[in-house]
Amino acid sequence: MSIVIGGVQYFTPFFGLKKSRGYIKGLTTEFSKDYNVNFTFGGYFSLLAIIDNMAKGFTENSVVLLPSYLCPSILKPFQIRNIKYKFYKVDAELFVDVEHLASLLDEQVKAVLFIDYFGASQIERLGDILKELKSRTISVIQDVVQCLEIKKEFLFGDYIFNSFRKFFPFEGSILLSKTKMDIAFSKKKNLYLGPKRMGQFLRYLHIEHHLLSSSHFLKHIKKSEDCYHTAEILPMPARNKRMLDKYDVKEMATKRIGFAARLNKLLATKTPALFQLRGFAPLGFEIKIQNRDQVRRYLFDQNIFAPVHWTLSDEIDARDFAESVKLSKEILTIPLGNMDEAKLEYMIKHIQLSLAS
Repeated sequence: MSIVIGGVQYFTPFFGLKKSRGYIKGLTTEFSKDYNVNFTFGGYFSLLAIIDNMAKGFTENSVVLLPSYLCPSILKPFQIRNIKYKFYKVDAELFVDVEHLASLLDEQVKAVLFIDYFGASQIERLGDILKELKSRTISVIQDVVQCLEIKKEFLFGDYIFNSFRKFFPFEGSILLSKTKMDIAFSKKKNLYLGPKRMGQFLRYLHIEHHLLSSSHFLKHIKKSEDCYHTAEILPMPARNKRMLDKYDVKEMATKRIGFAARLNKLLATKTPALFQLRGFAPLGFEIKIQNRDQVRRYLFDQNIFAPVHWTLSDEIDARDFAESVKLSKEILTIPLGNMDEAKLEYMIKHIQLSLAS
């Protein structure tokens, strides 16, 4: 069987027979002592719920501050709910520009969103600005979508949310809040799940049994993504919770940290300084290279599907946020999911070849 790294996540038809390890139940038990715990269908829906909860105290002039380096999909909940936002700077090493953020604080700012990029918390660098936000009763939203392990010592938000589908073939999001939330979950049929599961099954046949072409599963994945961003808040299905309960997340995290350390020995000079922080299992291994698109095409031809995080929204002004725009053109995510020794050696070989060309 040929080596395939990254791309659409799938699971075997027999995955449901695996024994439960209590992952989701464990999260609920761990965080319910300090937070109100809810589950939505994904990070997008958790952010919608957070906005709805905060907006009760907003006026038409209220503003939420967002980092200039972010996935455009993060803007959609604010746009759908007609919430105003402004951007604060993120530097070339993926650290928050605290001085610029502080300069934007005024009476209209009601909340600030922070992103734990690729799983790394900046809590130690944000101490003073977090105190300032608290003194002004400005809500703090912490996006831990790219965190495999959610560790209490790294949490600082009034609202905290993740996205399970970043690491697993099943959708969902845990939403933690310091105050109780009354979430208006939709009872409409979830149109995303049918085509997504079909796409995953067809990719399983494609990868494991060499049946069909990639176009067969990709058209179903595209159809599912077209159904994802609704105005209603979708709940996390009970079946998804049962499936996620079967994963050994500690083992997954240990493997990711080990593989990332191996890559760091090879690529440390091309990695943002944020990646030198310890204590997190990264979503992927990030490198900054000037010929990013050329390298990505080469890796794609070797069945190494390295995504870009992210192509920025046109709303990010290239003059005001030059470092974020430059990052968006240079950064590449080396996938770490479902990695093993053979895949890692294969990937290292082709990364070296692509960077040398």
